[in-house]
Amino acid sequence: MKTGILIAFEGGENCGKTTVSKWLVQELKKRGVPTIWTKEPGGTKCPTSEKIRKILLDPKNNICPITEALLFAASRAQHIEELIRPNLGNGINVVSDRFVLSSYVYQGIGRKIGVSNVRIINNFACQGLKPNITFLLDLDIKIGQQRTVKKKKDRIEKEILLFHKRNRKGYLQLAREDPRIIIINAELSVEKVCREVLRQTLRIIKKEGSERNEL
Repeated sequence: MKTGILIAFEGGENCGKTTVSKWLVQELKKRGVPTIWTKEPGGTKCPTSEKIRKILLDPKNNICPITEALLFAASRAQHIEELIRPNLGNGINVVSDRFVLSSYVYQGIGRKIGVSNVRIINNFACQGLKPNITFLLDLDIKIGQQRTVKKKKDRIEKEILLFHKRNRKGYLQLAREDPRIIIINAELSVEKVCREVLRQTLRIIKKEGSERNEL
C-alpha cells in the first residue's frame, strides 16, 4: 500500500487557510483520492491536543514564549502520533490547517526565541515527519485584521500589529529557502486561489506516485 502525503496550509491570521484547505479535501475526494482534513493546534478527534489548544488560545492565559513553543510542539507530537501517521500509513492523504512552519514563524520569529531553537524542539516532536508540500497563503496584514472585526479574537490574534508584520516577513523569508513551500497570493479571488492550490496538489501527487514507481 502506498503512503499518503501530508499537505500543510500556512499564513497569517484570516488568510483563508481553513476555507481553501477544506475545499481541497472535498475536491480530492471527488477525484477518488482518499484525504482527510485536520488542524493545528489541536487536531481532528485528538482530545489531548485539543486540550492544549484551549490553553494556548485562551486570552486569559499569560504564557511565556518558551512555554508557548513547547506546548505547540507537545500538541503536534500527539497530533502526529494519534492521527497523522496512522492515516498516512494507510495511504490516506492528510491536509492540515497549519503545521510546523507556524511554530518556526510565530514562536521563532514573532516571539523572537529563534528559529533554530524551535527547530530543535519540533525535530523531536515530529520525529522526521515533514509536509510533502506547504501552501503559504500570503495576505496583507491589514486585510487579515479587517476580517477579524466581527469575530472574537483568540490570544494570538490579539497580538499587536508589529508581531503579525514580523510573522508575514518571516513566512516569506523561510518560503524562499524551501522549495517545498509554495507562495499563493491570498488577495486573489477564492476561486483563483483554490484552482492554483488544486493544480499544484495534483502535480505533487503525480510526482510522488512516479517516484515511488521508480523505486
